[in-house]
Amino acid sequence: MTSVVIPHDKSILHKLLLPFIISIILGCVIFYGNDAYQIMGLAALESTIVVFGYVLGIAEFLVLALLIQRIVQLLILDRFIAKALGSPTPRLLSQLSAIIIYTIAIAAIVGVIFKKDLTVVLATFGGASIVIGLALQGIIRDLFAGLTINLDRSINIGDFISVKKSDSFEGVVQEISWRTTHIVTLQGNLVIIPNSLMSAGVITNYSSPNNYMEQSISVFLAIDTPVNKVLRILLSAVQEASLQFSPTQAPAPKVVLRAITLQGVEYGVVYYPTFKSRTAGRHAVHQHCLKHLTFAGLSPLVELIAPEIKHTIHSITHLSQLLSGVELFADFTAPELEVLATAAKLVHLPAHAAVTEGGEMAEFMCLIIEGLVFANTWRQQGNQKPAEASTCLGPGELINSVAFLAGAVCETSIHTQTEALILIMNYHSIEQLFSTYPTLSNTLSLCIAQQIYHALQQGKATYYLSAHTQDIPSLTAMVLKNLRRTFAHLQLA
Repeated sequence: MTSVVIPHDKSILHKLLLPFIISIILGCVIFYGNDAYQIMGLAALESTIVVFGYVLGIAEFLVLALLIQRIVQLLILDRFIAKALGSPTPRLLSQLSAIIIYTIAIAAIVGVIFKKDLTVVLATFGGASIVIGLALQGIIRDLFAGLTINLDRSINIGDFISVKKSDSFEGVVQEISWRTTHIVTLQGNLVIIPNSLMSAGVITNYSSPNNYMEQSISVFLAIDTPVNKVLRILLSAVQEASLQFSPTQAPAPKVVLRAITLQGVEYGVVYYPTFKSRTAGRHAVHQHCLKHLTFAGLSPLVELIAPEIKHTIHSITHLSQLLSGVELFADFTAPELEVLATAAKLVHLPAHAAVTEGGEMAEFMCLIIEGLVFANTWRQQGNQKPAEASTCLGPGELINSVAFLAGAVCETSIHTQTEALILIMNYHSIEQLFSTYPTLSNTLSLCIAQQIYHALQQGKATYYLSAHTQDIPSLTAMVLKNLRRTFAHLQLA
């Protein structure tokens, strides 16, 4: 919703002061006209006096009209009407109020200053209006259509709308004037539509009654894939994606089973973006669904085209492939990754379960395979443990690797947002890895030292802020020393 800008009192007084002073001065000149004319040397010029009197009278009425128009605009339209509408006052209302006020002022000039019978003037004006109306009937239709749009309040300035008639336009309403409506499209183009076409077209207002819209995508999976597992994975994916575009007041995303076909089971992933973010939202939902399904060992495209191709869900090979995508294990060979995957343990956690608590010693690191978790950065300050804003973590995120391998406390409190499947690598897992490949202790020490160093440079690490050595070689030696102490019986190199 477009915010309403209410003029300041000083700004209003500044705009009203000049016409007010001029109207007072002109009034005084008219009231003391005889003396003023004599001073100016115009007493002998009767015709000039009359003309000058007309000029003063016309000027007085016009200045009064200007003063009244500004009072209506600044005090009534921009303050009370805009506040009642919750959006800036349509330009059409400002234009119409000005037309009415100045029309009355002109009528007053004709009747009072020139002392003409307004009945004759109106009759003449009425005849001319018929001719003008026939010539400008298109513009008049636009005018009354604009009045209808403003009175119905079907659209407001700042609303996201689409207009369908012969052509379709969609974008945000920038202005509603007496003849046209201005729409800025999502591509940044300005589309000017006559109000008569607006009123005759089908208008969809995506900002009313709510500023979000329901969208969905379809995902096909093999018939023999466990339904509850798919629902859990897709729900985690759409929840993570929705953090990027869904407004806070929008309903929670959901996943439904739509149909069972010969090709497989169709799942509907429902989400609620704003009109402006609907394209980006669709992209994000597709991206996160593919990411979550891939980590779960599912491939919708392959299984839809060739259902006979099966995957061994979370096999050692599959887990090794997932570990290879983690930065910490990027330099590991396939046999080394298989040893680590074999020694690790898959754990299924319910929603809202604790994974780690800030301030406790790190006893394992874990890789998220399915689901979502939230991490709150923990800081020890006296006896208090304040938590910062939550960070959403999804499949592919490695948790607690630095704290675990460096022998430090957990810097984050991590809880599952949805049901989650995590791969836990504890001391036993690392012991099996080092027993087979002792030199990997040097590789891991260097990787952890680099992560600590970059965290220190960005001010994001706290458990080594008091360290006297903050260069990579010294930090590598520190981590390696901790690994040698922890696995002393292995005699690491």
